[in-house]
Amino acid sequence: MQLPVKAHYATLAMLALAQHYESRHPLPARVIASEHKIPSQFLGQILQQLRAAGLISSTRGASGGFLLERSPREISIAEILDCICSSNSPGTNSATPSNLCAAVNEVWEELGLKQREVLENHSLGDLLQRASAPDPMFYI
Repeated sequence: MQLPVKAHYATLAMLALAQHYESRHPLPARVIASEHKIPSQFLGQILQQLRAAGLISSTRGASGGFLLERSPREISIAEILDCICSSNSPGTNSATPSNLCAAVNEVWEELGLKQREVLENHSLGDLLQRASAPDPMFYI
């Protein structure tokens, strides 16, 4: 199951902010857009949604930009997707009340619960740790 590209871009933007969390220096949107190849206008919409949800804050001016409101370890991927995507689970069809439809809907609901569990159990801090882990070397 694939999530919308908007979810991918939002998570990348939040990871970029997480990398700069300790410095507490705002990161400009143009830097995030250029470093992560996110279309600027699309990123602007995403950042507005993240700010409205209270995950990030912004400062204006020449040295302005965006900052995480909480530690990367405290922000789950599920939180990011909740404010970006209207729904993280596959749709169900209740128009046809057949046994077949009910069976399919049960699987979609189960999938949605598992997906939600994974997203809740991974934080920005976890992703930063994965990104900074050295590549394993293989010897032949």
